[in-house]
Amino acid sequence: MEHWVFTLGGGVSRQWRKIPSPCPQHSPFTQGLTMNGRMYYLGLVPDLLSPVFVRFDISSEEISVLQNVEDAFWCRYYYTEIIEYDGRLAILDYSDLVKDGVMELWVREDEEKNSWSRKTLVLHPSHMNMVKTHIVHNMSLRVQGTTRNGDVILVPQHITRPDDQFIVLPQVTTHFYVFLYNLQKNHLRKVYIKSNRYNTKRWDVVGFDDIENFMSP
Repeated sequence: MEHWVFTLGGGVSRQWRKIPSPCPQHSPFTQGLTMNGRMYYLGLVPDLLSPVFVRFDISSEEISVLQNVEDAFWCRYYYTEIIEYDGRLAILDYSDLVKDGVMELWVREDEEKNSWSRKTLVLHPSHMNMVKTHIVHNMSLRVQGTTRNGDVILVPQHITRPDDQFIVLPQVTTHFYVFLYNLQKNHLRKVYIKSNRYNTKRWDVVGFDDIENFMSP
């Protein structure tokens, strides 16, 4: 495994540079979240059932594997994502969201002491009915970051498992929409994305500017 960085601006030569990495070989499976000059993500290590917590220091260009969250075990890592919660680093396990309306939120309280708090979030029955109405058959939801207001963006997706493989496909519909979930208020709402520029029925959310301006190619 190799790690490369590309520095933007600052008069530095704009080219890819290989950097040393003493951390164990791993494969990232979550999006990277950058906070206070450090990027965090979860990765898989061969022969380990539980993911590892990885930190990349942008200034020193050092990659390190941190101590795992105590008592946390994410065997269904396809449904785990690192997010920002109230200015703090957090890990959201939403593997039981569509089926039972339950999510587990781990919030880091102290980095040096590796102190985390755990909170179980349960959707209101009316919100659960909304999910059950729109997320049917082989559909699921995935976390695509948070808005500036701190709402978690939940994007509908199709999942197939041919030949024991796990394949995630974009949403197949002409109605562009996402769910926004407020963790602090425990409130879920559906937001339609209005656009007349696209004729395709297959689409996916790849980024966003703010709550009113989602990119939906």
